[in-house]
Amino acid sequence: MKSLLITAGLFAFAVGAFAESPDEAAVRAAHDAFVKAAREGDAATLGKLLADGLQYSHSNALLEDKQTCIAALVKQRNNFEIHSQTIRVYGKTATIRAKATAHGAAGDTPLMVLQVWVKNGKNWQMVERATTRLPAK
Repeated sequence: MKSLLITAGLFAFAVGAFAESPDEAAVRAAHDAFVKAAREGDAATLGKLLADGLQYSHSNALLEDKQTCIAALVKQRNNFEIHSQTIRVYGKTATIRAKATAHGAAGDTPLMVLQVWVKNGKNWQMVERATTRLPAK
């Protein structure tokens, strides 16, 4: 019985230690909303999720501001999937590092994505995005 209580206590501690904080959950939700809006070409939602000073850098070195980014996402409705992501929160700033695959007419492109999000009031907004092409395996 004693070992069962110790095991249960260790499990509860481990779950708590690795549980997502409220801010991490909010950043994940904002990122998920961004992915959905980008796929659907939802300009209104993108406008709320992207900060006015956004710098959106593509793997081909193209740099877009907020308006150009939204116009491109609405026109092309990007098709990409996220394979893994890590969210780190530093006060009112958060980073997301993710591996992704962009699916396009020219084929699939494996990417490493870095996003910076800032908490403006109660909402998280993307202020920076940079992607790097990964070598094909």
